Amino acid sequence: MTTWTLWIGALLVVGGSAAQLKRQAVAARALWVLAVPAFVATAASAAFTSEFSLPLLLILVVAIAATVALVSVTREPAGSAAARRDAQ
Repeated sequence: MTTWTLWIGALLVVGGSAAQLKRQAVAARALWVLAVPAFVATAASAAFTSEFSLPLLLILVVAIAATVALVSVTREPAGSAAARRDAQ
């Protein structure tokens, strides 16, 4: 189960980044917020079951780091959002 929740979280993060690139900020935030429980479930499952292993822990750390990187790279600058609101 831990690898499935990790993959689901990764897909949610990629979907959120794709939505952000398409200027759908609400959908992007929703997908990113849904990815957090998937990563938490993976960590909890790995910690409390016999499946705990160093490779899984490293993969989880890399997945969370990749999530932070994708969110920061695809995040819209604050100035451009305010300028777009003023233009409307």
